[in-house]
Amino acid sequence: MKSLKYGACLALALLLTACDHGFEGVYETRADSSNEMMSQLMNDFAGLVGSEHIVIGTDYIEHNGERTRFDDIFVRESAGKRYLVFVQGEQEEVWTIVDDHTLMKGNGLVKVLMERVGDE
Repeated sequence: MKSLKYGACLALALLLTACDHGFEGVYETRADSSNEMMSQLMNDFAGLVGSEHIVIGTDYIEHNGERTRFDDIFVRESAGKRYLVFVQGEQEEVWTIVDDHTLMKGNGLVKVLMERVGDE
C-alpha cells in the first residue's frame, strides 16, 4: 500500500513537471494605441522597419538571439481576465492574454500586441 502511494506521488510529480503554460511559440509584435492618430503613426513606422519576432519557451523568452530565462512562467486568472506571468526572483512581469494566440503588453496610450505565428 505504501509503495502504491509513493508511486502515485511520483507519477503526479512527473506530470506536473511536464506541464507548460500553453503559450510557447513564435510571436510577431506590433505596436498599437487607443489614440487613432498615434495608432496610424505607429502602423506607418512599423511598415518602414518591419515587425519583430520573439520566441516564448517553457521558461524563457528569446529576442534577437538573446535568451532571458525565468524561474517560472504561468497563467494567472484574476477578475475574469487571464494573464501570462513571468517570474524572475521576487519580480513579476505580467502580460494580458487577449485570446489563445494573442498577448498584450501595456495598457496605456501605447501597447504592444504579440500574435502567435508559429510553434517554438
